[in-house]
Amino acid sequence: MKSATGLWDIVIVGGGLSGLALAAELAAPEFAHLSVLVLEQRTRYTRDRTWSYWRETVGQTHRYQHLERARWSRWSVGMSGRNSCHPSSRYCYATLDADAFYQAAQHSIGKTTHVQLRLGTQLSSIRTGDAALHITLANSQTVGARHVFDARPAPHGQTATGTLVQQFAGWEVHTQHDAFDASTVQLMAFEPHAQGLHFWYVLPYGPRQALVETTWVSPASWQPDFTQELQTQLAQRLGAKPYTVVYREQGVLDLSASPPASTRPGITALGRGGGTLRPSTGYAFLDSLAHAQRLAESLRQALNAGTWPRWQPPAFERPPAQAWMDAVFLSTLANDWARAPHYFCQLFERVPPDTLVAFLAGQPTLVQCAAVMQALPMAPFAAAAVQRGLGWRTATSNG
Repeated sequence: MKSATGLWDIVIVGGGLSGLALAAELAAPEFAHLSVLVLEQRTRYTRDRTWSYWRETVGQTHRYQHLERARWSRWSVGMSGRNSCHPSSRYCYATLDADAFYQAAQHSIGKTTHVQLRLGTQLSSIRTGDAALHITLANSQTVGARHVFDARPAPHGQTATGTLVQQFAGWEVHTQHDAFDASTVQLMAFEPHAQGLHFWYVLPYGPRQALVETTWVSPASWQPDFTQELQTQLAQRLGAKPYTVVYREQGVLDLSASPPASTRPGITALGRGGGTLRPSTGYAFLDSLAHAQRLAESLRQALNAGTWPRWQPPAFERPPAQAWMDAVFLSTLANDWARAPHYFCQLFERVPPDTLVAFLAGQPTLVQCAAVMQALPMAPFAAAAVQRGLGWRTATSNG
């Protein structure tokens, strides 16, 4: 349902996590007089990701919480005989399969007539016109919009070779015999390496099923052999016990600093392109949902105030202090990959679990930030902090 002018009020380019989350928010009856179009290039939705995050054990954190596949109140971190387990009564580590989210969001959209989802739609370009944005599709059709939300990640292969990335590949395996401790997430089991930070990540859904994932934080030029790594790791863990791979996932996340704000009027970036990916952790799920809620609330206020369609959607913003600490942390890791696992082990050994989780989840107090900083060795992090500070001053003076 287009508006009377023939334009879509809002077009969302990309129907992944952030795009569908916003579309589901805008499917609320209060937005029924607006027209919303979601353009997604895939032809159908399947499980292609596993999103995990920390949340408080009590209370409702997000609207899709009932879809969580599993949650744990214990997690372990370690390397070569140095292992620590951390319980928490306040926080749990939860995981949610992507297909469950996709189905729920599509269900919300499907109950409306003012939000439309088009699958199998390739986009060619977006250009700014006098009174609207013009979206050209691969089939040469043109769609007009008042506001565009661009939820597309950076095109594959365009990441600079020196850029830090998080690369991962995971297999969900089922065994015929008990093989996993279902009470504890193996958050990080490190294998020191000169090319990057390498660790194993295991989500045990039960004694006989788990997602086993190999993860690297490294320059984009480093290309791990994921299949060999997973086969070797499973042989070490399971021995001669047979297993079946029921699901596979693989991805690359650009850990660059927050992307520059768009200078194109009427276009707002969503998701990873909009900065919801936390560089130091690789997590984006809760921030993506929170940004969608903030956008919906901002639009609600604009409608009530009569300022639509001159609405200025809020961009996602990470607290500057948090962004600076993330940049310093990644710089320190890159300066000495062999020592990087020790820094993580020190964090989990020296900082109380609830304090560290608050920091990792992006909601720390100043006292909690100070506790995290005091747990790390001063010299390498101070050197990286000076580098980041000098870089910021240089960029400012040259700008």
